[in-house]
Amino acid sequence: MNIHSKFKRKLITLVLVGNNLFSQVGVGEGILNRKEFVKVEESKNVKILLKYATPDNFMQENLYGEFNACYLHKDAFIKFQKAVENLKEAKPDCNFILYDCLRPRSIQRKLWAKVKGTSKEPYVANPDTGSIHNFGFALDLSLLDENGNALDMGTEFDNFTALAEPIKEEAFLKSGRLTQIQLGNRKVLRNIMLKSGFEQRPNEWWHYDALPAKFVKKRYKIIE
Repeated sequence: MNIHSKFKRKLITLVLVGNNLFSQVGVGEGILNRKEFVKVEESKNVKILLKYATPDNFMQENLYGEFNACYLHKDAFIKFQKAVENLKEAKPDCNFILYDCLRPRSIQRKLWAKVKGTSKEPYVANPDTGSIHNFGFALDLSLLDENGNALDMGTEFDNFTALAEPIKEEAFLKSGRLTQIQLGNRKVLRNIMLKSGFEQRPNEWWHYDALPAKFVKKRYKIIE
């Protein structure tokens, strides 16, 4: 059996393991009995630190409560597994850290209420149309070094300023507000995710979508 076949078998096994009934009630109850969602488990290659399940976020409160696990739609999960393999090949000493996965729309409404009418509004999707997080097709993530320290990306997660925007990186590099190391770290993450079939959100270096937003919103059901 070749390596590709072994990896393919591993993917199928992980997806089947993820097809369990979800115990969460209240927030996220829309995923109850929904077998198309997979719970992402921590491993030696993936650390999970859901920022909205802690007070360490721009809202400064735990928004998730008991809904504190990382779920992805199985189609996004398969792509993320590819990303794990691609990262191991390109940067064996690095691992992923996941900051947010599936985010119920009820949480999206809280985020939107906080930023609506402020300078942070462009960084949070309007819950009426939904974020791709609300469908289980988005990941907020970064990279850890061999010692478990987050790589320097120039800003923290949820830094709602222009400095976090990939489309402005070259300008900030020229002005000295981003260093070559910081930009290089972003590009390592970006290259891995793009190679694995994800798309980058243009104003957040940490946000990647597994499928285009218009396609997801047309084809899949939002999670309340």
